[in-house]
Amino acid sequence: MDPSFGSPVSPLSDTPQSISKRPPPRGTAAYPRKRAVTACQVCRARRTKCDNKKPSCSFCERVGAKCISSSVDLSAFDPASLKILERLDHLEETLALQHSQLLQQKQHSQYSHLVTDVLSWPVFESRYDAHLNIKSLLRKVPLDRISQSTASDSYVSISDLDSNAGVKLLDIFLQHVHVKNPILDEKRVRQIVHRVSLEGFGWDAESCLVLLIYALGSIASSFSMSSSDSTNIARANSYFNASQKRIGTLLGKGGVIEAQCFFFSGVYLMSALQPIHAWRHFVQALACCQEFDFAMQSLSLERKTISESSSGPPAEESVYWTCWKSEIELRQNLQLPDFTANDQAYPRLFPTPPAESEKEEHREWYYYLAEISLRRLDTRVRNEICHTQRPSYEHLAFTQLSDSVLSYEEQVNTWIYSLPETMSLQTPEADDDVLKFILRGHLMDFYELIYWPFVEAVINQQQGSRPPVVEEYGRKGLHCCLERIRLNKPGFTHRHHGTWFMIQSCTRSALVILAAARTTQAAELLPDGWDGAVFDVIEMLRFWEHEVGDAADRLRILEGLLGSV
Repeated sequence: MDPSFGSPVSPLSDTPQSISKRPPPRGTAAYPRKRAVTACQVCRARRTKCDNKKPSCSFCERVGAKCISSSVDLSAFDPASLKILERLDHLEETLALQHSQLLQQKQHSQYSHLVTDVLSWPVFESRYDAHLNIKSLLRKVPLDRISQSTASDSYVSISDLDSNAGVKLLDIFLQHVHVKNPILDEKRVRQIVHRVSLEGFGWDAESCLVLLIYALGSIASSFSMSSSDSTNIARANSYFNASQKRIGTLLGKGGVIEAQCFFFSGVYLMSALQPIHAWRHFVQALACCQEFDFAMQSLSLERKTISESSSGPPAEESVYWTCWKSEIELRQNLQLPDFTANDQAYPRLFPTPPAESEKEEHREWYYYLAEISLRRLDTRVRNEICHTQRPSYEHLAFTQLSDSVLSYEEQVNTWIYSLPETMSLQTPEADDDVLKFILRGHLMDFYELIYWPFVEAVINQQQGSRPPVVEEYGRKGLHCCLERIRLNKPGFTHRHHGTWFMIQSCTRSALVILAAARTTQAAELLPDGWDGAVFDVIEMLRFWEHEVGDAADRLRILEGLLGSV
């Protein structure tokens, strides 16, 4: 009998045709491969053979095209996959081009009024494009020029500081520094200073705060006095360096005194004309405030619930507000790429003044609240103007802008008339102290802001006839530039928290004046004495040029422009 008889043999098991085969790779049967696809992008787009010469193939070299070869070996891809990759490359290039065009359009269609923006105006014909990186300019003067991070504490032995000297530095601090940002309880801080004087400096937050108070007290001076001398600066550096050896222990904590330490570190660095380093401390100070319960509430409140909401402790509120406004004001001027400054709304809740305070402390808080209310108005208007498209002269947008300016003027007049008598700006400027001086400067910031579109129009858009409203507000804006310089001149050589901001704003005003002087139509709108104002700014920059890098750079620019007008 055949042994295979009756065996359950599969009909596919004995024939060659029935042997199972591996399925062919995708595309092999449909798209037979003839050669490896290694052509550059140009040859692949032309569907011609590429000789793959490096760095440029023969065809690209002959026609002057940019020869780009894929960094990926495409020989294993079938034609369908290659087509998909080609379309994806094209889509990526298209999106990148559109994004670049949108950024460029946004840059040229929205208003911004930093020094770098003015230097980019068409009237200067791109000659200052290499001077637009503010961070690079600031790095030209080393940090140890003023705040010597590597200096020892041997100049002043902090352990040998007697209590009387400490109290004197505290009094100077309270009189000239704290008055502008009243975030400390005077009675409490005097107790801390007394304890540290008796027990010596430790490594805790209170010792760090006292050292910062001593550092700022060493360089602070009355408004009528010039920049601190080298002896006071060296003494201040010793205290500041000692505080920075202790401030690292506060990084993992969050609280009022920790926020105060980081904030006053930023204030010292601003006084030392080191804005980038100061901003880092303001950011850390604000980070310490994020644990406060009312912080989130103050930003998310609806208007109808503001009066019903509960406020936080006064110390928390005041330090939070101070850190918030200091950080955003500095960020707007530094042009930090990862930290945009647009669409920033101030917290809705105002800080609560202390329940029991002396008359002078009441005045400090009047100033503090007046400054906050004006900054809130300034920020809201800034957001509106920065999102306003630049109109053409035939466009009705100039009429709409002029209507907005009238509204802004009414709002700021309301702010002026609502100021308490002790902070009134309707008094002679000669009687101003430092608090009124600062408020007038912020007020000039606001006026310059609302007239900015018209100033830019009269300088940069010279074709055709100008609408009367452009000339009217453009003239006001140029007058504001001159007034800013005149108002700030008494403080040109005074070292304080806002010195760098003063340098920026006055330099910008001088550049705007010189830009107007270079154009025939805008020059007619300049007020008398504009050249003297520019010369005053040049002298101010010459005073500070060895301490901050951008001052030296802007000094050379202004000197060149004034000499060519």
